[in-house]
Amino acid sequence: KVQSLQPDIVTLDIEMPELDGMGALERIMREAPRPIVMLTAASGAGDEMALRALERGAVEFVRKPSGPISLDLATIRDELLAALRAAAQVNLAGVHGSALESTREHALARGNGSAARVVIAIAASTGGPRALAELIPALPASLDASVLVVQHMPPGFTTTLAERLDSLSALVVTEAAHGDTIETGHVYIAPGGLHMRVQSVGRARVLMLDDSPPVWGVRPSADPLFRSAAEAAGAAAIGVVLTGMGRDGAAGLRAIRDAGG
Repeated sequence: KVQSLQPDIVTLDIEMPELDGMGALERIMREAPRPIVMLTAASGAGDEMALRALERGAVEFVRKPSGPISLDLATIRDELLAALRAAAQVNLAGVHGSALESTREHALARGNGSAARVVIAIAASTGGPRALAELIPALPASLDASVLVVQHMPPGFTTTLAERLDSLSALVVTEAAHGDTIETGHVYIAPGGLHMRVQSVGRARVLMLDDSPPVWGVRPSADPLFRSAAEAAGAAAIGVVLTGMGRDGAAGLRAIRDAGG
């Protein structure tokens, strides 16, 4: 049907009879690539499968409200429509599937425990996990910076994201914890549902997490991270926006530029 009807967007349930959602996704992305939104059950296993789907080309996922068989899908109508609208804006041309199939050997010594001079703040939304799966493993073990990532995701999902990126990367990748002192050669993923900021404490830089109101409708939001990076690191701050739609991150990037970063 995808080949004959050429739809602009496809939705797939991960759990389907015969060819399951993952198999259908891989075939579509190989033969007729287009934006795909996955539906997944709300569980630890569902999170893992959803992340694999995002790495294999899906641009967004939506959790079903009540498990694998959800007769109440109408309750997530607005969330699904928002995902479809975001998927319609995604440009698939710049992302290559081959990079996602390879794995990288860990460096013998990952992270050196030293305080980071340069702070790289990265923001991603729709399509972000796939972009991060290319970018983070490509960063060298010798990177003289710490990397702070805000990915728009629901609570719980970012733990799985951090674990998978860590398994692919020369840098250490962890989900951020309140009070973490950021170190060179380390990537910190903001937990879903919490804003992440960095602030200077003496000669160190420390991560602060909070559940203050969403910014631009999302939490974590890029703007609080970017603004705090500008204040804490000044000219040694680098801001990156990878993917998505909307205006989250724009004001924060301006703050970094204004601070000389």
